[in-house]
Amino acid sequence: MEKYYKFLEKLLVHAVAMKYNGKMKGNLHMENFGDDKQVYIRKLSEEDYSTYREVSYTHFSYKNVFTEKFMQTIWKEVNAASGLACAIIEKSTGKTCGFCHLKNIDTSTPEVGIDMRDDYMGREYAQEAVRLLMDYASENFEVDYFIWKANKANAVSRHIVEKLGGELVSEEPTMEQWIIDYGRKVGALKEEDISYICTYRISVSMKKIYTTNNEQEVL
Repeated sequence: MEKYYKFLEKLLVHAVAMKYNGKMKGNLHMENFGDDKQVYIRKLSEEDYSTYREVSYTHFSYKNVFTEKFMQTIWKEVNAASGLACAIIEKSTGKTCGFCHLKNIDTSTPEVGIDMRDDYMGREYAQEAVRLLMDYASENFEVDYFIWKANKANAVSRHIVEKLGGELVSEEPTMEQWIIDYGRKVGALKEEDISYICTYRISVSMKKIYTTNNEQEVL
């Protein structure tokens, strides 16, 4: 039986290695990351669940469907093996001021996301935390560039990515085109009813240039 379990362990290690396909240079172990900054980031833990739930609920539009089961699904997805989720900690107080994450770290184009607590907005924390996350990813994974997606109406999110040197590559409606066409045809859909997702690309070189030249710029 012991040989069987050892075989399974080797098989699992091999499967993980195949999944990342050489994209990962280091490992997913992360301690406090961020020197000489106002904030640092650390890997998400079970102790962060209640705060993560609070932030998610605050910013979720359809609160009537925000059940515990729904939250558990979100929590499972954010902690998936193909992602890296981190808590953002204010150094001066040790308090959690938000969360940032990477999706698709098993590819060379991971997607960046961030969610801040409202009372920590406007302090440059979001921009600083995203820089730290991308720095960590660049050191530990094979990254060609980062993806950032933001609702066109979300001026704050777009401001952050543009300050980080993000280049707008596409702007797509959240509805399928046939729904939009039909809605327009029958007069049931106005232009202001259509929301768009803006996709940005942040190259590793642009991130480094921005960080060097604009370290003192405030979000």
